[in-house]
Amino acid sequence: MDQAHLKHFEELLKTQKEKLETEIKKLETPPAFENVPGDEDEVDESTEYFNATATSGSLHDELGRVQHALLKIENGEYGICEATGKEIPPEALEANPVLLYHPDYQKEQNK
Repeated sequence: MDQAHLKHFEELLKTQKEKLETEIKKLETPPAFENVPGDEDEVDESTEYFNATATSGSLHDELGRVQHALLKIENGEYGICEATGKEIPPEALEANPVLLYHPDYQKEQNK
Protein backbone atom coordinates (compact mmCIF):
# COMPACT_ATOMS: atom_id res chain seq x y z
CA MET A 1 0.00 0.00 0.00
CA ASP A 2 1.38 3.41 -0.90
CA GLN A 3 2.17 6.11 1.66
CA ALA A 4 -0.76 8.33 0.61
CA HIS A 5 -3.26 5.55 1.35
CA LEU A 6 -1.54 4.73 4.64
CA LYS A 7 -1.64 8.36 5.73
CA HIS A 8 -5.32 8.59 4.76
CA PHE A 9 -6.25 5.51 6.78
CA GLU A 10 -4.12 6.60 9.73
CA GLU A 11 -5.96 9.94 9.88
CA LEU A 12 -9.32 8.19 9.49
CA LEU A 13 -8.52 5.77 12.31
CA LYS A 14 -7.18 8.48 14.62
CA THR A 15 -10.38 10.49 14.14
CA GLN A 16 -12.45 7.38 14.83
CA LYS A 17 -10.36 6.67 17.94
CA GLU A 18 -10.94 10.17 19.31
CA LYS A 19 -14.70 9.95 18.69
CA LEU A 20 -14.91 6.56 20.41
CA GLU A 21 -12.91 7.73 23.42
CA THR A 22 -15.14 10.80 23.77
CA GLU A 23 -18.31 8.71 23.50
CA ILE A 24 -17.04 6.14 26.00
CA LYS A 25 -16.12 8.84 28.49
CA LYS A 26 -19.55 10.44 28.10
CA LEU A 27 -21.34 7.11 28.54
CA GLU A 28 -19.28 6.05 31.54
CA THR A 29 -19.78 9.27 33.47
CA PRO A 30 -22.24 8.40 36.26
CA PRO A 31 -25.44 10.44 36.48
CA ALA A 32 -25.47 13.27 38.99
CA PHE A 33 -28.93 12.36 40.35
CA GLU A 34 -29.65 16.08 40.49
CA ASN A 35 -33.42 15.81 40.66
CA VAL A 36 -34.28 15.95 44.32
CA PRO A 37 -37.89 14.79 44.26
CA GLY A 38 -39.06 11.30 43.46
CA ASP A 39 -37.63 7.83 43.35
CA GLU A 40 -38.83 7.53 39.74
CA ASP A 41 -36.27 10.10 38.63
CA GLU A 42 -33.45 8.10 40.23
CA VAL A 43 -34.75 4.87 38.68
CA ASP A 44 -34.85 6.49 35.23
CA GLU A 45 -31.35 7.89 35.64
CA SER A 46 -30.05 4.56 36.93
CA THR A 47 -31.60 2.73 33.99
CA GLU A 48 -30.04 5.20 31.57
CA TYR A 49 -26.66 4.76 33.25
CA PHE A 50 -26.75 0.96 33.10
CA ASN A 51 -27.86 1.04 29.45
CA ALA A 52 -25.04 3.45 28.66
CA THR A 53 -22.54 1.22 30.46
CA ALA A 54 -23.65 -1.76 28.36
CA THR A 55 -23.27 0.31 25.19
CA SER A 56 -19.81 1.42 26.24
CA GLY A 57 -18.71 -2.25 26.21
CA SER A 58 -19.29 -2.51 22.46
CA LEU A 59 -17.57 0.85 21.99
CA HIS A 60 -14.56 -0.48 23.92
CA ASP A 61 -14.47 -3.45 21.53
CA GLU A 62 -14.52 -1.12 18.53
CA LEU A 63 -11.84 1.06 20.12
CA GLY A 64 -9.65 -2.04 20.52
CA ARG A 65 -10.05 -2.82 16.81
CA VAL A 66 -9.11 0.76 15.90
CA GLN A 67 -6.04 0.67 18.17
CA HIS A 68 -5.03 -2.66 16.62
CA ALA A 69 -5.30 -1.16 13.13
CA LEU A 70 -3.20 1.85 14.18
CA LEU A 71 -0.57 -0.50 15.59
CA LYS A 72 -0.55 -2.41 12.30
CA ILE A 73 0.10 0.87 10.46
CA GLU A 74 2.97 1.60 12.85
CA ASN A 75 4.43 -1.88 12.27
CA GLY A 76 4.02 -1.75 8.47
CA GLU A 77 1.41 -4.52 8.48
CA TYR A 78 -1.77 -2.53 7.78
CA GLY A 79 -3.92 -3.68 4.89
CA ILE A 80 -2.50 -7.20 4.87
CA CYS A 81 -4.87 -10.12 5.42
CA GLU A 82 -4.01 -11.84 8.70
CA ALA A 83 -4.91 -15.24 7.25
CA THR A 84 -3.55 -15.19 3.72
CA GLY A 85 -0.99 -12.38 3.65
CA LYS A 86 -2.72 -10.88 0.59
CA GLU A 87 -3.12 -7.12 0.36
CA ILE A 88 -6.63 -5.97 1.27
CA PRO A 89 -8.03 -3.66 -1.43
CA PRO A 90 -8.18 0.01 -0.40
CA GLU A 91 -11.88 0.08 -1.33
CA ALA A 92 -12.58 -2.60 1.27
CA LEU A 93 -10.55 -0.71 3.89
CA GLU A 94 -12.40 2.49 3.01
CA ALA A 95 -15.67 0.72 3.85
CA ASN A 96 -14.19 -0.82 7.02
CA PRO A 97 -10.79 0.55 8.09
CA VAL A 98 -10.38 -2.09 10.82
CA LEU A 99 -10.73 -4.98 8.40
CA LEU A 100 -8.39 -7.87 9.26
CA TYR A 101 -9.08 -10.23 6.36
CA HIS A 102 -9.24 -10.00 2.60
CA PRO A 103 -12.87 -9.94 1.37
CA ASP A 104 -12.31 -13.12 -0.68
CA TYR A 105 -11.07 -14.95 2.41
CA GLN A 106 -14.06 -13.73 4.43
CA LYS A 107 -16.48 -14.88 1.74
CA GLU A 108 -14.84 -18.31 1.72
CA GLN A 109 -15.08 -18.56 5.52
CA ASN A 110 -18.76 -17.58 5.53
CA LYS A 111 -19.76 -20.44 3.20
